[in-house]
Amino acid sequence: MMDFDDWWLLAIPLLFGMGWLARSIDANKRIKETSKLPSSYFKGLNHLLGGEPDKAIDALIDVARVDTDTIDLYFALGNLFTQRGEIERAIRVYQSLLDRVDLPADARESALSKLGTAFLNGGLFDRAEATFEQLAADPKASLRAHAQSQLLYIYQSQQEWQQAIDTATAMDNSAEQAVAVAHFHCELALEALAQSNWLIAEREIDAALQLRPQSIRARILRGRWYAQQGRTAEGLAAWMLLAQDQPVSLPLMVEDVMAAHEALGTPELGLSFLYSELLKSGSVDVLNAWLAAQAKHGDAALLTEQLATVFGQHPSLNALDKLLTHRLQSSNTDRPSEDALVQQLIKKQVQQLSKYQCTHCGFEAARYYWQCPACTHWESYPPKRLEELSKRERTRVQM
Repeated sequence: MMDFDDWWLLAIPLLFGMGWLARSIDANKRIKETSKLPSSYFKGLNHLLGGEPDKAIDALIDVARVDTDTIDLYFALGNLFTQRGEIERAIRVYQSLLDRVDLPADARESALSKLGTAFLNGGLFDRAEATFEQLAADPKASLRAHAQSQLLYIYQSQQEWQQAIDTATAMDNSAEQAVAVAHFHCELALEALAQSNWLIAEREIDAALQLRPQSIRARILRGRWYAQQGRTAEGLAAWMLLAQDQPVSLPLMVEDVMAAHEALGTPELGLSFLYSELLKSGSVDVLNAWLAAQAKHGDAALLTEQLATVFGQHPSLNALDKLLTHRLQSSNTDRPSEDALVQQLIKKQVQQLSKYQCTHCGFEAARYYWQCPACTHWESYPPKRLEELSKRERTRVQM
């Protein structure tokens, strides 16, 4: 009678034999599956490995027409070409898939979406728009929301504001979406104002304010709507009320306010108002507007003292630069002064600190944008220059 250890000695060869048999069966199965693949499949792979992508695509397209199981391969190939920047080849891949009448619905949606993205990456906005419109038109499409967001991006890029409004309205409402739609209406109002179409401009401004009653941009445009019709006093009243309600808005409309005072024949009042606000805020934009108005309507004899007061209350490189510039212009000597040497040192730094910065992506710009040119977010620029923001941050730390 065999003991337990003897049985294990007999079982080891048996287990080895069963493993060999299973591996042989699996290998035979793989050979049978491989033999079913069309010859074009292997030709395509050979061309791809041989650095002949055009021939590879042609060969693999033949495979796609007869074998549904190769769909994933084509998506991978399309993604590869897109990543490499070979947009035309990616487009050919996705179009070949869409030509199939037996393509599953979910694969067709994905191919449409990727085709639209390829068109977009290639700068073919019209074709991208048509592709995403086809996908967005199907209320059952799982990628419908993605298609709508892509259409919204296209319409904004092409400044097709009414289409952008219609698309955004059909999407899920959110606070960020309301901000964007309000600006779309403001863009249409600007176009109408440029054409002196007062009715359309008023309608679009009202629509923006209905979405966002405290919209700074819409309220600024309301003042311009009055002013451009010759109703300057009403426009000035609208801007002054906005400055009272939202003081942060003043740097964005200082030129409008001063122009209104000049049109009304009260430039001294405008100059006094700007200087008063400058002493309160130290805003670079208010400073620039006040200096421009001072050169036209102010007393040159008081300028040095006033600039010194501004610099004393709001010490900044911008204010110092303006003060040194005035001192140099008032100097009668041609010899380089200490002020001139100091000004040369701070000039480049002033240029850097005079920019606006997007709070979403960090993109810097010399002028103010309602929509960031880099990340396309709306109202991501604070109406303050970099130096003002850094000064405010230092003040918070000290507190």
